[in-house]
Formats: sequence, structure tokens, C-alpha cells
Amino acid sequence: MYKLSVTVISFALIVLSGCGGSSSSDSSPTGQETPRSDQLAASTPSKVEQDEQQAVEDLDTPPQRSKMPYFRPLDYPKIDTTPLQYIDSTSGHKIALRVTLPADEEGEPMPGPFPVILVQSAYNTGLLSIMPMPSGALLGAADPFMVRRGYAMVNVDVIGGGASEGGWEMLGAEEQSGYGDVVDWIQQQPWSNGDIGVAGASYMAITGFFTAQQRPDDIKAVFAAVPMGDPKRGTVGIGGLLNATFMARWLSVTHLSSTQNIPSILLNPQHAKTIAGATQMHIDQIDNFYLPIVERSLAGDEEITYDGDFWRVRAPIEQIHKMTAPTMIIGALNDIFQRDEPLLYEALKDRVDTRLLILDGDHVGNFLQAIPGTEKSEPLLHMMLQWFDAHLKGMETGIENIPPVIQYVKGYKPGKWQGLSSTTDWPHPAATPERWYFHGEDEMSRTPPAEEKPARSMFATEFPDYDYGKSKGGGLLRFVIEINDGSDCSPSLVQWTLGFEGILRAPTCFYDTTEIERDALNYETPIMEEDYYVNGPIQADIWMTSTVSDAIVAVRVDEITPKGRAIPITTGMLLASMRTVDESRSRYILGEMVQPYHYFTKEKEQFLVPGEPTKMQIEVFPTSFLVRKGNRLRISISPSNQAMGMAHLARRERIKDGETQILNSPEYPSSVVLLTVPTSELN
Repeated sequence: MYKLSVTVISFALIVLSGCGGSSSSDSSPTGQETPRSDQLAASTPSKVEQDEQQAVEDLDTPPQRSKMPYFRPLDYPKIDTTPLQYIDSTSGHKIALRVTLPADEEGEPMPGPFPVILVQSAYNTGLLSIMPMPSGALLGAADPFMVRRGYAMVNVDVIGGGASEGGWEMLGAEEQSGYGDVVDWIQQQPWSNGDIGVAGASYMAITGFFTAQQRPDDIKAVFAAVPMGDPKRGTVGIGGLLNATFMARWLSVTHLSSTQNIPSILLNPQHAKTIAGATQMHIDQIDNFYLPIVERSLAGDEEITYDGDFWRVRAPIEQIHKMTAPTMIIGALNDIFQRDEPLLYEALKDRVDTRLLILDGDHVGNFLQAIPGTEKSEPLLHMMLQWFDAHLKGMETGIENIPPVIQYVKGYKPGKWQGLSSTTDWPHPAATPERWYFHGEDEMSRTPPAEEKPARSMFATEFPDYDYGKSKGGGLLRFVIEINDGSDCSPSLVQWTLGFEGILRAPTCFYDTTEIERDALNYETPIMEEDYYVNGPIQADIWMTSTVSDAIVAVRVDEITPKGRAIPITTGMLLASMRTVDESRSRYILGEMVQPYHYFTKEKEQFLVPGEPTKMQIEVFPTSFLVRKGNRLRISISPSNQAMGMAHLARRERIKDGETQILNSPEYPSSVVLLTVPTSELN
């Protein structure tokens, strides 16, 4: 069993991954003037600044110049970050922000006007305010890489976060109203030329999408790394269940970071009273929002359990038709927004200049790769510069040479960048559906079953345990999930803890599912006689019966080596009572449904009739991979994946002690449909 909770170690990881955190131990002694953040940053050149300056000096060297597809020298030698300031919002709560401008050799800010990069975060930008860094435009810090190339930058604590007033409500309506307030304020500043780009990773990418929808005439470009689209289907309610693993981590991290405002008070004593008041609002939000949302989720409150206005307000894909800004989307194959990133691209591509880059790895991995010195940091920085230079400055940057879609293909080539392949669209234009049918005990083939075979049984697992409340001091949220089905040692745990567990501990089962699939119902293809390329969403059509009125069916996809290693690829799951599909919103390719869209509403809830054969159309999250020659493809069926989703209390009695049988007969042919692509398309 595994207890999942947020600790100081987790917060330290957030610091490393760019979501916040700094010590106040170096603050000035009492009675001395507290240094401004820009003065702290400008006291001595940072290693990053020295390295960047060296890179500029080496531009005339052909090998150095050829490292990046796009690079240009600095326009300004330094940056100037102003102290914290507050602006009024239409909701009545004050919004905290910091402005960074290009500066001359003496560190004096230049008058501009400049195009503006706007980053809005719930993770407390004050924790990064004394640490300017390249990639700040993604992570919420002042960004010398972009600012010294002629951009103003505005870093904002959203309403309910950091030094801003109000209470956080999970991307709620009041917070979103503040996004437009900030844009309106920027347009009135003398250093702004009126052209605004939004940037950021994760939460900051989500706020960017909402801002571009609110103010389409003002936002001229979007650079979004690992953004969310549909929280209900893609993250918090996968398969109609409750993703408590993710919620426990995310809620705790958000509340923790919002209350850590001592550095902001020390650096901005003129606002000490306001910051302290805002911090108390955030602490009080435990009782006002955090604990109630946890209680409602676990108890099965209808507003949280089912899809509806609560989730639609918080879904960037819902109003995406309002966006007019050119948009670059960066995703990851095992991100928490794995499902949504290609769907966001697809929703935009026919109306605005849109590109999609899907990298390998998980959520935190995308944050860490933006830290200078990591393997993938520089290409992302230069791609961001290339995108904003083209769309905010009108420069010729060669963005027309960036393919519409670039994806990492698992098993293609070793190396983070070598494994990429480009194409003209998503899903892949050359993709065709291919169905593999379950046979007998453990086989799959392309032909439907011709004779009756015994059904295979699996039994409902022990439900996860949980505990929640306040920390001992009462100032922080405590939310603990205890997983009881073995998925505490699986790739799903890494994915839905935002990648943290892959850093804190790395047992073999995080990257080899052989052990966790041992008790699953496994079905394998014959040995592949040549490389087998799959790209896009996957649908598992599972015929089943149950002895009870509800059940969970979880699906895992693996590549199996000749030595039996199970290399994880992707997953999906579905609660039987939430199985009703909206065919009008589902994806069909060449007449085959390959990506079901489930209603997840109370009106469409449909309980099982015990013993009656029922078809489960399960969405398995999209991916791109090769089953290499000599290996097999495995589909594993399990009665749960608690790291990905669990049944709340109101549903457990319907699932408890149930036996689920997986059918594979001519009348009830269980199968999986994959989108296959010729390997000649790899490039």
C-alpha cells in the first residue's frame, strides 16, 4: 500500500520545477533597506547570464550558430524588475503583479514601448521574483532571455494566489475575470505597444488560453506548454471516476504555494499589510473551498460527480472558438493533459496559425526541461523566441518551416530529440483503423473469434482509503490517498502525481509493468514481423458481464520484449454506469469509432443489469509508438487503476464484491482499435 501526500519535499520539487519557492534567510537585517528584486538580480552576473553572453559572442562561429534553428543577439544588456504592485479588479480584489523591462548598462529601464509577454500563475510568482531566469516566460519568473531581446514582461498572481487577494476556486469565474482586468491595465501603460503574447507552462498555459478567449483583439500570440483542455474527461474525472491521486497533489500544492508570502513581504514592506491580509484569505480558503470540494468529491456531490456548468466553466476547450491568436502548443506523451493537447490543436488549426509539439515524458519533466542546462531547454527557449518574434514583432523568423505537428514516437530512435517525427496534421493523415480481437486465454488477432471461448473473470479490488483535513498548525491542506490495488507502483502513479514520484523514487515498475500486469487479463499479438507504428487515440471495445450493477474496467497498453519486459505505453478506464457515448462528438475514421466521447451526466447514467452482456467503449489516451520487430503488443484489462481514478463513496456499494467477465465470442467480440501508420511516414 502507498500513502500519497504532499510534503516539504514535494514543495522543494516545485521550486526546482519552476512553480515557486525561495528562502528568506538572506533578507536584510532589521532597520536596513530591503533590496529590490532587480537589485538582487543585478548585483553580479548570474551563471546563466554569463553563459548567454558567451553564446552571443560565439554567434559568428558556424558550429555554435548551427545549434539552434533560430537565434538572434541581445537587444539590451540588462533587465529591470519593478517591486510588487497592485491593480484593482472588477471583482473588488486587488491583483498583485510585477513588471520587467529591458534596461541599459546601468540597469535603468528603457522607455519602450515594447510588445508584452503576460504570465499569470496560481503558484506564487513572488517565490521566483528574486530569481530571474531564462524560461521565466514559461515558469512565472522574470525572463532575461526574452526581456533583453526587446519584450516587456508582466508576471501576475491570479486572484486567490500568492500576494493577490481573494480565495482560489480552481480556475473559477472570479479568477478568470481578473485575466481580462490585467490585459486592460497593460494596454494603458506607456511601456506597452499594445501587442500582448501569453506564455506559460501548465497552469500558466491554461490562464493564457482563457485570456486569449476573453480578449481576442488584444492577445496576438500564445505559447502554451502542457495546457489543459477538458478537465472532466482528461484529468480529474477520467472514465467518469474521480482522479483523487491528482486532486490530492494539485490541491495541496496550490494551497501550499499560495500561502508562502514571507519573501514578498520582506522585499515589499510597503505592501506588508496587504500581503499579510491576502495570505490570511488564502489560509481561510481551506474552510471556504478546499475542504468542502474534497468532501463533496468523495461523497459524490452531483455538481462535482457529473459533467456540467462547474466543469464547463473550467474547460479552456469549451470557448476555444473565441481565440484568434496564433498558438504554439507543447505537450508530452505521459502528461496529465495527454488527452487534451492534441484536441486543443485540432480545435484551433483551421482558424489560426497553430503548431503542436508532443515530447516524451511527464508533466514535471516539461517544467524541468525548461531549466537552463537541461537537454531540451534551449530548443524550447528559441522556439518561443521564434514564435513571439514572428507574431509580436513581425520579424521574418522562419516559422513557416516549423511542421504543423511534431511528435515523439516511442521506440523510434533513442534520444529526446532524435525520436521526433513530423507530419501535417493530427490525427496523422496516413492513419487507418485496425482492429485486434481477443481470443481464448491470452491472444489477439486481426480476425474476429469464430467459436465460443470461455469468458475470463476478474474481481473488484479493495477500495482506496483516504484522509484529509488541516495540517497540525491548521494553516495548510492535508489530503492523503492510500492506494490498494497495486497501481501505487505503476506508470500511472508517476503520471498522475505530475511526475513527482518518478523523481522521488524510481522502482522498476514505474517503467516496466511486468509485475503489475501479472494478475491482469492479458491479451497479446503474435510477434511482430516488422515495426508496427501506431499514432493517435485508441479505443477498447470490451464486452462484459457483471454480478453487480456497476464496475470499473481499466485498460493498459504495453510493448512486450522477447525477455518478457512490459514497456508501458498508455492507459484508459471507464466506469460502467458512465458508458453512454455521444456519437455526434465521437471520432470516426473510415467508418470506425476510434475515440468515444462519453456524456458523463446524471441523465445518461445507466447501471448494469447483472449477467447481461454489455459493451464498454473505453477511451484510451492518445499516443505515438512503435512495436518493434520481434516484440509483441499487449492489452491488459484490470478491475481498477486507482492511481488514475477511483469510485467515490456513493458508488462503492454498487461495485463492491463484483465479478466481471470479459467476453470474447462471435456474438460478443471484445477488441481494440488502433490507428496504424506506415513506417515510411517516420522522418
